[in-house]
Amino acid sequence: MSSSAPNPKRHIDPRAVVIGQRIRTKRELLGFTTEELGSMIGVTRNAVTQYETGRATPKPKRFEALAVALGTTTTWLLTGNEPDELARAQTKAELEALQMLRSLPLDRQEIFLDMLRGLSDVKSKK
Repeated sequence: MSSSAPNPKRHIDPRAVVIGQRIRTKRELLGFTTEELGSMIGVTRNAVTQYETGRATPKPKRFEALAVALGTTTTWLLTGNEPDELARAQTKAELEALQMLRSLPLDRQEIFLDMLRGLSDVKSKK
C-alpha cells in the first residue's frame, strides 16, 4: 500500500491579496467585467481573477497596463496611497466640486460627472 503525502496548499502572499482587492475594487467601480479588463491589458478573464484573488501577481509591464486601464497609479495599486496631487483638491473650485459630488446620492453622481465631461469636451473643441 502506498501512501501519498498530502498536497501542501500553495502559499498566497498577503500583499498579493491586498493588491488584488484594490484591482477588483477599481474594476467594479468602473463597471468592467473581468473579461473586459483582461481584454484591455492583453490577458484572459482567468488571469484577472488570479490577480484579484492574490493567486498570481502581474508582471511589471502588465501591472502598469492595469494601472492605466483602471485610471489609477501603480503606487495606489501597491500601497493604496495616491500621490497628494491626485488625492487632494488643488484649488477652491476643485474642492467645491468634490464636496458637491460627495454630497450627491450615488445614482446622481454619474449625472454630475457626465455634465463635467460635457463641459470638458466643449472646452477642448475650441
